[in-house]
Amino acid sequence: MAGIVYLDLETADADRLWDYGPGFVRLAGFAVGDADVVTTTDIASVVEVVQQADIVVGHNVLGFDLAALERYHGLDLTSLVAANRVVDTLLVARQNDPPLSGKADVQRYNLEAVCRRVLGVGKVAGEGGSALKALAREHGGYDQIPVNHPDYVRYLVQDVHLVRELSRHLVIDDYLWREHKVMWRLNHISKQGFRVDVDLVTRLVAEREARLREQKEFLHREFGLPLDGKKPHTTTAGKLSLEKAFSQLGIEPPRTEKGALATGKEALEKLEAQHRDNEALVALCQALRSFNGDRSMAQTLLDHTSIDGRIHPSVSAGQATGRISVTKPGLTVLGKRDRSNVCERAMLLPDVGDVLIGADLAQVDARAIAIHAQDAGYIAALEPGKDMHSEMAAAVFGEEGWNRQAGQHPRRADAKAITHATTYGMGAAGLALNAGISEQDARRQLAALDAQFPALAGFKRQIREEGKKQIICNAFGRRMRVAPGKEYTQAPAHIGQGTARDLMMQGILRLPTWLLPCLRAVVHDEIVLSVPEHRADEAEKAVLEALQFPHQITPEAKPVPVLAQASDQGRDWLDCYRSEKPWPEVSRAHREQAGCDDPDCTWHQTARSTEGR
Repeated sequence: MAGIVYLDLETADADRLWDYGPGFVRLAGFAVGDADVVTTTDIASVVEVVQQADIVVGHNVLGFDLAALERYHGLDLTSLVAANRVVDTLLVARQNDPPLSGKADVQRYNLEAVCRRVLGVGKVAGEGGSALKALAREHGGYDQIPVNHPDYVRYLVQDVHLVRELSRHLVIDDYLWREHKVMWRLNHISKQGFRVDVDLVTRLVAEREARLREQKEFLHREFGLPLDGKKPHTTTAGKLSLEKAFSQLGIEPPRTEKGALATGKEALEKLEAQHRDNEALVALCQALRSFNGDRSMAQTLLDHTSIDGRIHPSVSAGQATGRISVTKPGLTVLGKRDRSNVCERAMLLPDVGDVLIGADLAQVDARAIAIHAQDAGYIAALEPGKDMHSEMAAAVFGEEGWNRQAGQHPRRADAKAITHATTYGMGAAGLALNAGISEQDARRQLAALDAQFPALAGFKRQIREEGKKQIICNAFGRRMRVAPGKEYTQAPAHIGQGTARDLMMQGILRLPTWLLPCLRAVVHDEIVLSVPEHRADEAEKAVLEALQFPHQITPEAKPVPVLAQASDQGRDWLDCYRSEKPWPEVSRAHREQAGCDDPDCTWHQTARSTEGR
C-alpha cells in the first residue's frame, strides 16, 4: 500500500465527463503522505498509485476525479469504496458543518469556500475569477490550456496542498463511511445515463417554437407588438400593445406592486392558472414567457442530451436534510401529479430491450417520525394493511360512521393535512392554511392529535428543544442544521425528511449489485430503473425486497415497517404510472393511437392544434 494519497485532476470541461472521450483527464497531481506534490500527464501511473493507496483523499473525488479515472483509465473504484479507502472531503464537510435549508449554502461547499472557512486561506485568484477560469478564457477552453503552463501546474499543486491540509481538520464518523457507499451507488445514475427519446423531444421543441412564432406574429398583427429585439414586450410600444391584448381578452392586465404591467414568470403562471379555459389568454401568456427566456422541458432535455442520446444528470446530497438532488437536467420537476405537464416523463426511455420500473416508499416521512417517537399507537397506524390517513382520521375525529372492513374513513381527506402536521412540525396557523380550516379548529385537531399520540407529542417537544442548539442528529447519525428561531417547524421536519432520506438510502444499499447499472433516477421517495424486459419481474421483486424492511432506532426499540409500492413496467417513464393515474394519455399504448375522443387529452391536444394550423 502507498499510504494516504491526496489527489486532484485537471480535465476538459467538467460537464463533459461522460461524453468527452479519451483525453478528458489532462493533468494529475498527487501527494503521498507529507511528500511533495507530483504532477504528471502519465495518467496510467496515477491509477496505479491510487489503486495501491491505503486511502485516497480529494474534494468531490468520488463524484468526479475517481469517476473520470474509472471511466477513461480503468480504475477499480468499486473495490476502493467497498474497502473504505476513499475519503471525499465534500461529503465530510457537509457532515461536519451541515448546510442550512434553501439555496443560501449552495456555494459553501466548494473547495475554495470550505478552505477559507476551515483553514482561513483559499485558492489563488485570477483576473475576473479563479486562475483556472482565467486560463480557460485565455486559451479557448479547459481542454486547450497547455499542460505545462506554469499557472496551470501551480493551480493543480495548490489544490492538492489544500485538500491535504483540509483533511486534517475534518472528522470522519461511521455515517460518512456509509455515505460514501451510498453516493458511489447513486453515481451509477450519472454514469449510465437516462435514454432520451430524441425524435420526440426534437419534434416537441419544433412544434412549440412554431406555435410561439405564430402567436407572436398574431400579437404583432392584431395588437402591434413589435418583434424587434430580444424583449419587445418591455418597450413602451410593447407594453401598450399588451395592455390592449389583455383588455380585448376580457382580462384585467396583471400589475406589479407599483402598478406597472407585470410580465414576469410568476405573474403569467398565476394568470394562466386562474383562466385555464381561456385558450387565447393561455397562448398569450406562453408567448410572453418565451420572450422572458423560459424554456420547455423538452428543450432542457435536448440541451443536456449527450452524443450517446442520453442525459447524464448530476447527483448530489447538498440539501439540508441530505435528500438527493438530480440536476443538469433537474428530473424532480418532471410532472406526474398535474395533467398539464404529465406527458413530460414520456420523453425518457428504457434502454433497448429494457422496460422501466419504479418503486415508491409509502408514507415514509411518517414512518421516519414513528421510528424516533416510538409512540405505540402511531406505529400501529403504520402497520401493513392499514391506511395511515384513515387511522389518523379515526384518532382525531373518532370512528363513528367508519366500517374498517368496508373502506376508508369518511374524513380521510381531512386527515391528510394532519398527517403532514405530524411529520413537518406544523403549528395551528400552518395546519389551518394547509387544511383550509380556522385556526381554532386547527388547534383543536392538534390537541386531539397530542392526546391520542402522547409519545409523539413528547418527541416533538424534545426535538424542538434540541433544535435550539442548531445541530440535530437523526437515527442514522446524519447531522442537520436548524436555522435559529425556526426550530418549531424545522427540527421535526428535518428529522422526518432526513430519516426518510436515509431509509431510502438503506434500500439503495440493499439493492443487489446487478441492479446498480440499472439505476436511472431518484425522485423524492421513488427510484427508477431500466431493467432487461426478460428479468423485469425478478428485478421488481428484488427492488421491493431491498426497499421493504423493519427498522428500529435501537435494539430495544419497537420496529417500524418500511413499505414500498412498485409501478407498472413501462415502455417510457410516463407509462410506468398508467394504472395509477386516471388520464388515458399516461399509457404509451394510448399515445401511440392516431387520435382520441377525450377533449382533455394533453397528448393529442398538441396533434389537434398542429393539424388546425
